[in-house]
Amino acid sequence: TTICIALPRPGDLLMAGCGSSAGNRPWLQIAPMMEVTYRDFRYFMRLLTRRTQLWTEMVVDDTVLHNLEPEKCDRFLGYRDVEHPIVCQLGGSDPDKLREVAKVVERYGYDEVNLNVGCPSSRVATKGEFGCSLMKRKEHVRDCIHAMSRVVQIPVTVKCRLGVDEYDSAEFTRDFVREVAAGGCKHFYIHARKAWLKGLSPAQNRSIPPLHYPRVLDLCREFPDLNFSINGGINDIGHARALLGYPGERLAGESEELISSAWGWPGSDGVERQGSIGALPTNFQGVMIGRGAMNTPCMLWDVDHTIYGDEAPKPMTRRALLENYKSYLEEVHQNPPSVGVVHMALKPTLGVLAGLRGNKIYRNTCDSLMRAKEAREQGPAHVLEMAIKAVDDTNPGVLDEVLPRTVSYAPTIGQSREGGKKRKSVDSTPAPANAAQITASEHNSTVKSMDA
Repeated sequence: TTICIALPRPGDLLMAGCGSSAGNRPWLQIAPMMEVTYRDFRYFMRLLTRRTQLWTEMVVDDTVLHNLEPEKCDRFLGYRDVEHPIVCQLGGSDPDKLREVAKVVERYGYDEVNLNVGCPSSRVATKGEFGCSLMKRKEHVRDCIHAMSRVVQIPVTVKCRLGVDEYDSAEFTRDFVREVAAGGCKHFYIHARKAWLKGLSPAQNRSIPPLHYPRVLDLCREFPDLNFSINGGINDIGHARALLGYPGERLAGESEELISSAWGWPGSDGVERQGSIGALPTNFQGVMIGRGAMNTPCMLWDVDHTIYGDEAPKPMTRRALLENYKSYLEEVHQNPPSVGVVHMALKPTLGVLAGLRGNKIYRNTCDSLMRAKEAREQGPAHVLEMAIKAVDDTNPGVLDEVLPRTVSYAPTIGQSREGGKKRKSVDSTPAPANAAQITASEHNSTVKSMDA
């Protein structure tokens, strides 16, 4: 009922039927997030969109190699057919290990395998190294990609940042891309900011280093034979549409000026870029949304139309979404679960009422009932049903309101939106060479980032 092993690649079939505005591009991607993009979350995403490219949580190479028995391996690589198109992200830095794990990933039927060269945690920068620290070892990353791409037919890609620590110049990024591409990588997913491995936490690395979107366009134009997608600070579909140059028919209010605004053109990184932003490069492949999809998932309900060009969907309500997910929970969570299992099963739904009346009672009911043994033992579907009832009792009608359609991008002067919330924009000046010098008061004044 749950596992796909050695399947054909139905992701190709999903993309083949796409409208002319989308072609075969993975124009919208849900970023890999630890303890977020697991199977329950990905299924919940599929109730909203069948076109958007989904990603697994990062899977460490040793985790797979130490659990090759089918039942054990399924815990980490199993997924449902409906989740295509789906990318498996790996963490590791040993070419031999990554080669073997890539073969396992392909046997499971994934559409793509990606190497994590963007995680900003210093805890993964030493033993068993993976993540952003690998950007300092471009030749080694090249060798890892080469080892993987030699043994699989699916694309082998890289997710990285613009730089790491003091290595963040445009030249450094170009040299990294050029070297890794020589190993066989044809698609780079770029989180358009650097990372500081010392002095900033992973959450702070999602907000304090400034974004430089135009540098991704520079890479597209400098490497026309490679493909690029952008990540970082993108939290609503209107912004994604503007970054993509408005695929399909334009929505009310969408203009050429908004495209330049969405890209932050001509940029604040000191690079002189003459003239208007112009036509977007054809090798700019897509936009990646992370925490925004977790915090406000309902915004995705019409992206198959607004991004991929499908027919406009029939109106959807939050009740219909939750009832469909409850049916899924009844099927896959049948044994009496622990508090942790119920929490993870319901976590994908916690943003369904974000910003609306009923949000607090919904979340509080889920939390209290999952801790009550009698309710918990009846499974997450029962807890969800009781949470729906609590919302109906206190806020009748809110679950039956029709989900709003995507609207045009609306930049806010002096502010940036993250995860559906507004926060003061971060100073775009470079961080000090020793990021640890950033004071605690500066850290505390920066609201926790919600982009991937």
